[in-house]
Amino acid sequence: MVGREGKMRRIKKKNSSILSAISLKVKLIVVGTLLCLIGVLAFWVSETGLRFRKSVYQTYAYMINKTHLTLKNVSIEGHYRTTAEEVNEVLNLVQGMDILDIDLALVQNQIAELPWVDSVSVERHLPDTVYIRITEKKPIAIWQHNKTYFPLDETGEPIDDNETVLSNLILVVGSDAPEYTADLIAVLNKYPVVKNYVVSAVRVGGRRWNLILHDVNDGIHIYLPETDIEGALERLTKAQETEHVLDKDLKVIDLRIDDRFIIRTDATLIEEDD
Repeated sequence: MVGREGKMRRIKKKNSSILSAISLKVKLIVVGTLLCLIGVLAFWVSETGLRFRKSVYQTYAYMINKTHLTLKNVSIEGHYRTTAEEVNEVLNLVQGMDILDIDLALVQNQIAELPWVDSVSVERHLPDTVYIRITEKKPIAIWQHNKTYFPLDETGEPIDDNETVLSNLILVVGSDAPEYTADLIAVLNKYPVVKNYVVSAVRVGGRRWNLILHDVNDGIHIYLPETDIEGALERLTKAQETEHVLDKDLKVIDLRIDDRFIIRTDATLIEEDD
């Protein structure tokens, strides 16, 4: 028993020593921290501290000004018929403005209203650039209407007026031509032997097409049927491949009747009953 009690006294004495040592360390840490805080406070309110704070503030202000995110560049890609001037005209962007204040959705909507624009994406490239990527509409034909020329997009919708630089496209004529142009071009694309000769297509009676080959004013007129245009173009393709009919001095090839291939050489016979 005596041995056990002695052992317990030794353990209690040891624990008391450990606690005393920990308490002393805590006190030293607290005192040291207070002294540091007092020293920092004394420095902060001193003249030297004032100069230090002023120096830090000036450095911070300089860095903020140096790295301020202002607009310097507007990069536009993918535009061919839409000019950079047209894009800039609809935008309210000023060089030097805060680039983070620019409403990208508004910019995108403004550009999307331009006639040749099919789709557009607008991105902010920090620190100083707004990047604009435009995808333009693809014209498939030119519509002549009331002495004005309108490119037609892939759906047949007019894009813009007074277009004169797309001379490689087929000229379509007729008040209802835009509605039927996309289908006509799709069919002609299947028969390149014929399409390569087509310069114009004219709607007749709101029911069908006449094609004009070689020259708008003095070319061969192809009378297509109201239905089964593909069948007519198939017959014409075979005739060209075997007889080169499209290279002959002809005025009219009438394909309106399924089992007939009527050729006219007299210019006075171009007028038809429809």
